[in-house]
Amino acid sequence: MDDFERHGIGVVAGRDACARALRSPELTSDPGGGSPSVLLRDGDGHTRVRGVLREIIAGLEPLPAPVVAGIEAVVGGLGSSFDLVRGFARPVAGLVTSAVLGVELDDAFLDRLEATTANLDVFGGADRAGQAAAFRLAVQLSRAPAGPGGLTALREAHAAGRLDEDELALNAVVLAHAAYENSLNFLACAGLELATSGPRSVRELVTSVCPARYVLRFGPEGPVAVSLADGLPFGLGRHACPGSGVALAEGEAALTALAEHLDGGCEVGEVEWKTHPVFHGLAKAVVTRSGNR
Repeated sequence: MDDFERHGIGVVAGRDACARALRSPELTSDPGGGSPSVLLRDGDGHTRVRGVLREIIAGLEPLPAPVVAGIEAVVGGLGSSFDLVRGFARPVAGLVTSAVLGVELDDAFLDRLEATTANLDVFGGADRAGQAAAFRLAVQLSRAPAGPGGLTALREAHAAGRLDEDELALNAVVLAHAAYENSLNFLACAGLELATSGPRSVRELVTSVCPARYVLRFGPEGPVAVSLADGLPFGLGRHACPGSGVALAEGEAALTALAEHLDGGCEVGEVEWKTHPVFHGLAKAVVTRSGNR
């Protein structure tokens, strides 16, 4: 909270207070400046862009069988000792993000995606490297050949007049970042919970891990960070996560397979945490199945 206070950002905590804040018509996601991002606007523009994104996400509900098979193949390829981030969470999140976009994604793209803060820098755009990464991704996606999926749907929405040029470019990055970053952080942290504490339901894990800890809102008295860590992992109200169903299905497939892989016990070492004030995640956690040390 000290980080927020230094930047003049108030904090709303406690489930009831946060639920009221997320639903409040007096608090907006729009900081001014006319951002084309669905996350930084309200009103008719937000509703229009969110509708396009929701149609894209609906294409993965239920999670297609080839995607589930791909997730199970990633886990099936894990050895007796592996990093939960690089070996498990990253390839699963990358696979699902590829399915969301309808584009093949390589390691270089995922590296740039991890470097991107896009419109999610709660401190007002201080991360210039992250903004540059977001711009490069927007350019790359604008030139990428795409099959059926989100990128093609965004282009079709633009051709139909539902999105303007800026909305097309930036929301492609927003869609990619949302599909990847939260999944990467959730799957790694949830995998660590399974490895150290045993089986739990995906809904319990989503709530306890809560990979996105705060959302930023603007009101009459200035900006406030609203906590999602008090049992509101997908938010509420008009900005509630439209991809929660896909996230839960992805987690169910990946964590069920991981639990089976770790059946019989394991040991965890070399745990390193990320330090971002908003995104809660692991940088590294090495898991070794029992009997393999």
